[in-house]
Amino acid sequence: MHNAGEDNLLSTEERADLEHGLAHFRAGDYFAAHDAWEEVWQGLRGRRRMFWQAMIQLAVGAFHLTNGNHRGCQSQWQKALQKCHALQQMYEADVPAPLPLLSEILQTCLTAVAHEEAPWPHLNTFATSVVSEAWFAFK
Repeated sequence: MHNAGEDNLLSTEERADLEHGLAHFRAGDYFAAHDAWEEVWQGLRGRRRMFWQAMIQLAVGAFHLTNGNHRGCQSQWQKALQKCHALQQMYEADVPAPLPLLSEILQTCLTAVAHEEAPWPHLNTFATSVVSEAWFAFK
């Protein structure tokens, strides 16, 4: 597998892994989404690596929540939100669109869990209507 860290091109295998992760995420199979995305994340560098780590943490947090682990869920989502805030500071202008959208869903889901409400409708809408293959080009 080639290193997609600093260039904008993903190998065919990396793109397939991201697509499989997205399909799993949309299906609510958060652990499988995490696994697929982590395969690509390991070879990434810089801002792209931080972004995909936050996406992985979103999936891991959702997985924890499906198993009743509220503390683990909130911890993962807080870490992901902190990464998003740190990433936003790295851009002087033209913050990539996925970043504020990821921040928004993390905050929405954290608020829902804090109020003992189910975040699933928000996550499902995010997965099916917001996240797209265009996110694979995040840099």
